[in-house]
Amino acid sequence: MQISKTDFIHFLNCPKSLWLLKHKPDDYSHGEFSDYMKKLTAEGYEVEGYFRSLLQSQADAERYSFQSIFATERGLYAKADAIRDNGDGTINLYEVKSSTSVKKNGQHNQIKDATFQKIAAEEAGLSVSKAFIVHLNKDYVRQGEIDPGQLLIFADVTSEVAEAEAGTRAEIDEAVQLLGQHEIDESSCSCLCQTKPNHCDSFSYFNPTIPTPSIYSLPRISKAKIDGFVADGRFDLDEIGLDEVTEKQTLVLRSAHLGQPMIDHAAIAQFFNKAAYPIYFIDYETYSSAIPLVDGARPQAPIPFQYSLHVKRTPDDMELLHVEYLAEEAAMPLAMIEHMQSNIGPTGSLVSWHASFENTQNKTMAKLYPEKADFLHDLIKRTLDLEDMFKDGYVDIAFGGSTSIKKVLPIIAPDLTYMGMDVASGTDAMEAWIRLINMPECPEKAELRQAMLEYCKLDTYAMVRIFEEMERV
Repeated sequence: MQISKTDFIHFLNCPKSLWLLKHKPDDYSHGEFSDYMKKLTAEGYEVEGYFRSLLQSQADAERYSFQSIFATERGLYAKADAIRDNGDGTINLYEVKSSTSVKKNGQHNQIKDATFQKIAAEEAGLSVSKAFIVHLNKDYVRQGEIDPGQLLIFADVTSEVAEAEAGTRAEIDEAVQLLGQHEIDESSCSCLCQTKPNHCDSFSYFNPTIPTPSIYSLPRISKAKIDGFVADGRFDLDEIGLDEVTEKQTLVLRSAHLGQPMIDHAAIAQFFNKAAYPIYFIDYETYSSAIPLVDGARPQAPIPFQYSLHVKRTPDDMELLHVEYLAEEAAMPLAMIEHMQSNIGPTGSLVSWHASFENTQNKTMAKLYPEKADFLHDLIKRTLDLEDMFKDGYVDIAFGGSTSIKKVLPIIAPDLTYMGMDVASGTDAMEAWIRLINMPECPEKAELRQAMLEYCKLDTYAMVRIFEEMERV
């Protein structure tokens, strides 16, 4: 059975999930290949294009070949982005990534990628001298045409691959052995001992009896704590004692035990005591790309292109002022900053959800435009994070252990929903914007523009509604 590099990384994350994919594909939950994933794939090809043009411009260009395939007798399969024939019976391997550094841990371990390729190449009869991971230079700033020599960094990972080789060979052996089995124990998978974001796509198939909510609903739960609960066979929150969790997790656990939200009126009041009118509810949308879109941009650096603002002028203001901005061409955010200057007064609080995101963009824009720094730094000082209220002031197990606005809104203001919207998430907005700026004026473009504006408008109006509901609490 063929095992590709992607299969091997899949195996490392959850062996049984890979087995299910290979042996029972009809039972495997593939998930949706989103427009955002299509964007990332397209960007990968774009980076490879600049990589190829750079190598083809070298004096020894004839030594390089691209998309070389290594297939071994026991089924290993790898395709190298490029190899170099060194003329001495050895080759160099090149793996191209659209990241701005070499990733060495988590679900996307690029050292493991390169090591798998080396092993496959050598089992196919080749001798590998060096291995390189080619990634984007985070400090590159576009000025005019893209300069591939400045855009790309060739990271020599030969020694790291050598260190990982013995362990990787053992893991490959395990993968080959597992996939050679026609039946396995399907009663559980190794993801039982992982936090929820690290669960495989097949988690519910292998673990159908896990209740909702469960221990995986406890925020920031450690792997060690999960290991202990799993060893005891305790997954239901009713089986977990308050003395077994952290202070932050206690609130979620108590909510689960009592079946009602945990409300700290003093903590909520403290938030409202900081809020000064007029209050500006604000949300940014940003776009990042592997290849910088415009002069002044860096690889993978977010560029703000849209914002929505709902203004509540007084506590009793029932006629909110709404302001919106959407860039309709690829550009750095100076025009957006000036638009905000025209619509955000010098007094009053700004309210965001997960405000560190907006504040990070403000800091970055202040560095880009020193003449706007005073305005942007003032916004940071005046910003309150509405999400903070749901970390200790109002905690409900119905949020599933999350404080995302997408989890809080359906519980606090169930009449508002993102369901059915053509643009319904930040990644949707990012993908929609790149389509918008490349479309000619037509009815479809007008519809797309309106869908983007409606999404961002709902983000800030949702904050208004949550703010008002918490004010009643």
